[in-house]
Amino acid sequence: MKNRIYLLLLVLAGLLSSCGLSRDNPLDPNSNPTIIVPEIISSLEVYPSPPQAANKFVELRWRANPTYSTDGYYVYRGLGYFATFTIVDTVFTNNASHGSKPWHRVVAGEYYYKISAFKEYPDGRLEGRACQPVWVKVPI
Repeated sequence: MKNRIYLLLLVLAGLLSSCGLSRDNPLDPNSNPTIIVPEIISSLEVYPSPPQAANKFVELRWRANPTYSTDGYYVYRGLGYFATFTIVDTVFTNNASHGSKPWHRVVAGEYYYKISAFKEYPDGRLEGRACQPVWVKVPI
C-alpha cells in the first residue's frame, strides 16, 4: 500500500512540475497572444479533368480564410483516406489546379486531397490543421 501511495505522489509531482515548463517556441500561440493559428479549411470541392483529357488535372476550391489569419494554403494529396499525405502545391488563393504546373504529376486514378492554411511570421510559417480528405477519381 505504501508503494502505491509513493508512486501516486511521484506521478502527481511530475505532473505538477511539468505545468511550469517554459515555452520557447516563437510560434506558440499559448505563450504569445499575437500569434493567430489559421482556421481549418471548409467547403473543399474537387473536380477531375474530363474523360480522355490529354493532360490530367484536379481543380480544387474552398472557402477562403480571413486574411488576418491566413497568408496561403498547402495542398496535400494521398492515395487513401487514412494514407500518408504529401504536399503537392502551395497557393495563395482559395483555389488550385493540381496538374497545371510542369512538376505536377496527375494520372488516371483515385486520390484524396486536403488543404491546410498557413500564416507567415518573422520566425517562420505557422500551419493550421488540415481539413478532412475529399475523394476524387480522375478518369482515363
